Formats: sequence, structure tokens, C-alpha cells
Amino acid sequence: MGLWDQFVEALPVVAALVVIEGLLSVDNALAIAAMASHLQDAERRRAMNIGYIGAYAFRILALLFASVIIHNHSIMFVGALYLVWLMCAHFSSQRGAAPEEGEAVNVHQRTFGGTIVMISLMDLSLSVDNVVAAVALSPKDLWPVYVGVTIGIIALRLVADVALKMIQRYPVLEHTAFILVGYVGLLLLAELQFHELFEGLGPTKLKLIKFAGIVLLIGLTLLWSSKAWVRSLLNPVLRLLLLPMELFALLVGAVITLLTWPFKRVASSLRR
Repeated sequence: MGLWDQFVEALPVVAALVVIEGLLSVDNALAIAAMASHLQDAERRRAMNIGYIGAYAFRILALLFASVIIHNHSIMFVGALYLVWLMCAHFSSQRGAAPEEGEAVNVHQRTFGGTIVMISLMDLSLSVDNVVAAVALSPKDLWPVYVGVTIGIIALRLVADVALKMIQRYPVLEHTAFILVGYVGLLLLAELQFHELFEGLGPTKLKLIKFAGIVLLIGLTLLWSSKAWVRSLLNPVLRLLLLPMELFALLVGAVITLLTWPFKRVASSLRR
């Protein structure tokens, strides 16, 4: 098959990836903007730019090791748990200041370096999810996936400024960003648990379902912030969900604190 024929054959895959990655860049862009929102203007801009570079770098890294990731569900499981933890830790931190020693639980009271680490880990976790689905669209030739993912990252960068402005205009979208991240994590956990069911849907339908969920969640949070009757309807449910979220955030936060403690000690020694 000639180069032109390969190009023509790959066009539908590239087009599908461009559309899907472009649509699903909303959650990634909102999350990066929300996680950097507590920083000063200059640092926030730097953190967001690093976040977008990391998003592309981790997607390329995930593509290079796609076969390992696909056949090693533990990697996807850890990534999914991290995304769910980000959501739980965010809403737990809204109940009050985090304990001094429980720094890992609060996703907002962080230095510039700590914010970069958290954004990078989020990018890595989202990349695992995106690339597994992208490779499913073109399992034999990866170059269409590289092209589609690259254009998707460009779309992410274009959506980013809009996302930041939207968060400034509608502060509730900061909460929405963490809900979307947790939603993606929960969906990935469901895919791992009910693999055969989700496999039957196909990668395109899965991405469309994910995007429909993103649109629904954004719409619900905007309604919650603007309509009193929606708040009265949803608040009891949210209060019920908060306790297990707090417990999960504390448990995983303690593990993260334990794992990162040696690195913090080394960094502290170097600063002295």
C-alpha cells in the first residue's frame, strides 16, 4: 500500500481523534486552570503552561508504552484512583483548613512546585485513559494516533484560556473541574471492572458517553450555582456523599504523605 493510500485510510481515524480529543480537552483544561487558580498571576500562567506541555509529553510517553499500559491494569487502576482522590480531596478541603501534617489532603494550599507535581500526576493519569482509547481506534498503525493526539493537545491549549476566563466568571466551575476529573477516574474504574461490557460499546461510543457526561455535569453545576431549587434538591445528596469522600481523601492522602515524606526531607535538607 502506497503512502497516499495509507494517508487516505488513516484520515477517518485522525478526524475522529481530533474531534474526540478536542471535545474532551474541556475537562483537562478546566482541571489545570482550577488547580493553578490559587497561585499569583505570573506563577499561575507558568504552572498552566507547564501543565499543557506535560499533558502532551505524558500522552506521547503513554503512547510509547501503550502495550504495557493496556496489558497492565494496575497502572490504569492507580491512575484512576488518583483522579478520584483529587476530587475527594478538593471537596474535603472545602470543610476547613487541612491539618498541618496532612498537607497532601489539601489540593489548594500548595507551593508552585507542589502544584506542578499535582498537575503533572493528573496529566499522566488522564493520558493513560486517553491513550488506551485512542490506540483502540487504530491498533495497527500508531502514527494516526500521534497526529490526532498532537492536534488534540493544540485544542487543549486553545481551550485553556477560555477555561480560565470561565472559572473567573463562574467560580463554581472550579468545583466542576474536580467533579469532572473524579468522573473520568470513576469511569475508568468501571471500565476496568466491567471490561467486557465497555469493550462491546467500542472506543468512539465510550468517548461520546464520556463527553455527554461532562456536558451534563457542567450543566448541573451551573444550575446548582444559579437556581435555589436545584441546590435544595441536590444538597442532601451532596452532604451524603461528602463523608465517604472525606474518608477516602484522608486514607489516600495519608499514603501520599508517607510516600512523599522522604523526598520532602531531601528537598528541605538541600534548601538548608
